[in-house]
Order: sequence, then structure tokens, then C-alpha cells
Amino acid sequence: MEVAAEEDIYILSDEIYEKLVYDDIKHVSIASLSQEAYDLTITVNGFSKAYAMTGWRLGYLAAPEAVAKAVDNIQSHSTSNPCSFAQKGAVAALKGDQQPLADMRDEFGMRRNYMFDRITKIPNITAVKPEGAFYILVNISQLGLSSQNFADRLLSKASVAVVPGIAFGDDRTVRLSYATSIDIIKKGLDRFQDFCRTL
Repeated sequence: MEVAAEEDIYILSDEIYEKLVYDDIKHVSIASLSQEAYDLTITVNGFSKAYAMTGWRLGYLAAPEAVAKAVDNIQSHSTSNPCSFAQKGAVAALKGDQQPLADMRDEFGMRRNYMFDRITKIPNITAVKPEGAFYILVNISQLGLSSQNFADRLLSKASVAVVPGIAFGDDRTVRLSYATSIDIIKKGLDRFQDFCRTL
């Protein structure tokens, strides 16, 4: 925020995972830090993660009025309005019982813990326990492969799909997701572990 204020530049804050944080972590929007932060922040969010509305393509932003108007001008000429059922679903998600969201977050937390514990026992790879979302970034640099090469070989030899870290700017890593059943996670990690041991 200090850099943005000093340089008079906007901050684009993607807060799509704000409701999917674990342990005692609390989400804090950068726009809430001060009036200056509020005036320089463009916050984007949506319903696909926390409310499992993937594919409904419904999101929103909060921004200074001039920015919001410019975004509206571009959006109105590049896409149509969101469909009515997605809008009604979003209203129901916001107004409805939030316990299912808490239950889902708890389930993701359990899967995160299981996946992280398994990964930390595999020789020559490391990971940092995530505080939010539903992915673990695994450092594979000691295995001697690029992230794309690792991902390609893992898929062809073990039938496990991961996202190469080069897509996120770190070729030393691959991204695993725990947004699936615990049974699939267990099978995938068994195969992942066996594959890593062959390298």
C-alpha cells in the first residue's frame, strides 16, 4: 500500500478466496486499511470458489467511481450481462445459510492437512502449508526436472495431473489441488509418491 500511495498507482486485489482461509487466519482486504488504500484499490471477487459456482462466470468489483465506469464501458461492449439464473443463485448464496460454506471450508482444511502431511514425507520435495484456497505449491527443484517436464512425465507414467509452476512464474514448483474427494487425493498422492521415488 505504501508503494502504491507513493507512486499513485492502483492496486488490483483479487479476493476470490477470502472465505476459504484456515486455522485462525483472518482475511483482511487491503482496501480496508485506510482511506488512501480504499481510494487506490480495485477489488475483484466472485462466487465460483466460496460458493462452488464454477462455470457460472459471475463476479464483481468494487473500485473508485471513475475506474468502475471505465470498466463498465469496456465490459458492456465485450460481454453480455450475466444470465438470470446465475444472478439469482448469487443472491441466494449471499442471503442463504452460510453453514454449508463453513462445512466446505472445514472439509478443505482436512484435505489440506492430509495432503500437506503426505507431501512432507516424500524425499526431495518440500511445500509450504497454505493458509487459504485449495492448492499446495510443491517445490520439486531437487528432482532435477522443469515443472513442465515433471508434469508431463507424471501424467504419462502415473496418470496424475498437476499444474506446472512455470504458469505461476516459478519453474521449480508444481501445483496440486485438494478440491476433490479424499479418496482421489489418497490415490493421487500414492501415485505421486511412487513417481517421485523413481527420479
